[in-house]
Amino acid sequence: MKKKDTGTPTVATHILSATEEEVVNNRASFQAAIEMGLSRMNGFKTAVELDWAGNAENYRKFRKKIIL
Repeated sequence: MKKKDTGTPTVATHILSATEEEVVNNRASFQAAIEMGLSRMNGFKTAVELDWAGNAENYRKFRKKIIL
């Protein structure tokens, strides 16, 4: 059986500008979602502490929109 040529894949990445307050709120929401999911999986309340310092990209106040 011959494989169908689907062409070259295209990937678009959009990084939007954010204020420092929005970044803090998004991180808090993300942490809450992770804790909720893990708590449900574990069957008991689970606390999570995320390490944001591992990536210098996280410290940018404003990001440019990038389209690949």
